[in-house]
Amino acid sequence: MSMIDLSRLIYDGMPKIPALPDVHVQRFFDLGKGHPLNVTEINLPCHAGTHVDAPVHIVPDGKSIEELSLDAFIGPGAVISVQKGGGEEVTAADLEGSGVGVDRGDILMLHTGWDEKFESEEYNMHPYLSVDAAEWIVEHGVKLFGIDCITVDLPTPLRPKGFDFPVHRTLLGNDVLIAENVTNLSAIAGRKSRIMALPLKVQGSDAAHARIVAEV
Repeated sequence: MSMIDLSRLIYDGMPKIPALPDVHVQRFFDLGKGHPLNVTEINLPCHAGTHVDAPVHIVPDGKSIEELSLDAFIGPGAVISVQKGGGEEVTAADLEGSGVGVDRGDILMLHTGWDEKFESEEYNMHPYLSVDAAEWIVEHGVKLFGIDCITVDLPTPLRPKGFDFPVHRTLLGNDVLIAENVTNLSAIAGRKSRIMALPLKVQGSDAAHARIVAEV
């Protein structure tokens, strides 16, 4: 068995959705400045970097991240690879025709390769899930869906006024958790794996950062 890291490094000024506050990673105490020890301070929104969304992110009475069972974050892994351009949707037909078997209780990851564009402007104009793809995921009993893009929904630059996040609504409204900004999925594409996406235990939070790993 070996472990493969599917998580983003957290660092000062890292890319995030434009509407969110900036990420800051800095030394609060510093040996080099005469302090008795090093202490790092982190300030970052829960939806920057690799994280897991809880239902309360969009469902008013949904569960928050610390209310979810640990079983929700661990399970057999399935990876579907697609080739899509920026702003192109991934449909139910793409998922169904992938040749990848998806069973109830699986953690399903979508590999688009967009993680390679993380530090470029292109990262904000990514492939995204269609609503019928989200419905396919619900129908197949997936418990957590992950993507190597900044969001599962329509890219921010393409959203019309009043956009209501239909993919988040479909998945989280049916208790399918969402992991975003996943990376390195090419390492487990086509391989059987066990995925662990354990989030930080943040009281009342709509999301939390997670060290997502695959055991292969």
